[in-house]
Formats: sequence, structure tokens, C-alpha cells
Amino acid sequence: MPLIAWIGLGSIGEAICKNLAQHAPLEEPVVVWNRTMEKAESLAATSDRIEAAKSLADAVSRADIVCLCLADDAAVSCVVDEATQVSVAGKLFVDLSTVHPDTDQAQADKVQSLGAAFIACPIFGGVALAIERQITLVLAGPSDGIARFEPFTKDVICKDTIKLADQPLREAGMLKLVGNFVRFSAIEVLCEASVLSEKIGLPKETLAKFVGAMIPGPSAGQLAMLHSGAYSDLTTSIAPISMALKENSYLNDLAERNGVKLRALDTVTAHAERVNEMRGPNAKLLAIYGSIREENGLPFENS
Repeated sequence: MPLIAWIGLGSIGEAICKNLAQHAPLEEPVVVWNRTMEKAESLAATSDRIEAAKSLADAVSRADIVCLCLADDAAVSCVVDEATQVSVAGKLFVDLSTVHPDTDQAQADKVQSLGAAFIACPIFGGVALAIERQITLVLAGPSDGIARFEPFTKDVICKDTIKLADQPLREAGMLKLVGNFVRFSAIEVLCEASVLSEKIGLPKETLAKFVGAMIPGPSAGQLAMLHSGAYSDLTTSIAPISMALKENSYLNDLAERNGVKLRALDTVTAHAERVNEMRGPNAKLLAIYGSIREENGLPFENS
């Protein structure tokens, strides 16, 4: 049974790591490392199935599988550079971070040149879904690498996987960005429909009945959060504006490089940038509802 190292304990990384330690068929504790060591030590103190590494080199040198769940491209590149200062031959790197599609290929080239394997594993779903093991993972890269990590995915840390075996690593990142473009655009439309309904006098309960009947799933819950005012609550675990803006910039880069105009992306990004200016990077993605309300003569808050 492999020993797994988990690198990166942000909100979603910590949630997934906890589930991995609790539910995976492992004989050894999950070895964790975070740039802020106190966070790794605090997490390790909660379970005898989690152990804080003394250093990144310590975590990587002991592990068979090294999972990365980091904030951005620069963090992933920096950690891979540091990790490869020790021998990584035979190890598997699994990157769950949300990065530009080109980034994972660059990191894969580094570790593969040293005899290690690399798979991309972006996440669909936020912290709340991660806690409940309801996220979906995209697995792209060599089939043997996917096979090594697959026993630790479904019903352990996620509800489902989308496998892109032996496909280019970039496909996982591209799917993550395109998939979230669909999700973000749906939120934009939901917000605009809610504002329109309020302005024309359509009761919110009536709109909710339509969404529940015709668009089941996340939209019904998101609409309830709009109507309850939860969209402006910074304590919730909804995706932050900073994450949406980062992903939108990556998608815009891909679109421009390929001569594609995305009007919906421009609209979502404009509203997200407005919220970022007004409420800061920790404001939630659903807070674009407040921005749309304001540009239509309504107050940001709906209470």
C-alpha cells in the first residue's frame, strides 16, 4: 500500500486531505506539508492517521504518491522545483490545483525527466462539497498513473471521476475552465433573471418553482441563497471572487489565442471585477447578484 504525501492545506485541500486520511485504505498515515507549518501540525494533532512532515523534502522523499493542492501556478511551480531536489524516481505526482492548462504540462515535463509520473486532477465543486465527498475529479495523464491513484478517489474523497486516460494533461485543465465557464455563466443568468423578476413584479417564490422544476440541481440552491441574502456573507464556503477571476483570466487567454470571442465571459468577469473592487477578493462568486442589482437601480443587499 503506497504512502501518500499531501502538499497544501488551503480550505479545500484540508477538507480533501481529512477525507483521504479517514476513508482511504492506507496502512500508513497521510504525511502533510504546508508552507505555514503550524497548519500542518494542527491538522496532524486531530488524527493519528495524519502526520506532519518536517519539511517538503521529508514529505516527498518518504511518499510514493505526492498530491498537490496549491493556490496558483506560481505555488505549483515553486513546490515542484523544491520537491525535485530529492530523488523522485518512481513516484507519482497528482496535481489537484486549479492552474492554467499549460502549467501542468510544464511541471510534468520536469518530474518525468527525473523518472516520476504526473497526472492532472482538477476539482469540480467547492469546500462544502469536498467536506461531504461530493466533488468530481478529472483525471488526465498516463493510464498507469491514473490506475495508481484511482483507489483513493471515488467514495474516498469524491463522488465521481472523469477519466481522460492517456490524453494530454492540458485536456483536464481545459475541461476545468470550460466547465466552470458553463457554471459561472449559469449563475450570471440566474442572477439576472432574479433581478428581472423583482423589477417586473414576478414573485421570487414563483421563479423558485420554475427553477426547481426545470433546472434541478445546484441552481435551486443557488437561487435560494440569492433570495436569502447569503450571497453577501463572507463566512460561507461558496467560491470566492478571486478564484473566479483567476479562472476567467486563464479561459480568456485560451480564447484569445484561438480567436474566440466569449461575450458571456466578458459579462461575468465585469461583474466579478466590480464585486472584487467593492467587497474584496474573499467576496463570494454569488455576490455578482449585488452588482447586477445595483446596475439596475436596486440596492446591493436584498434584505
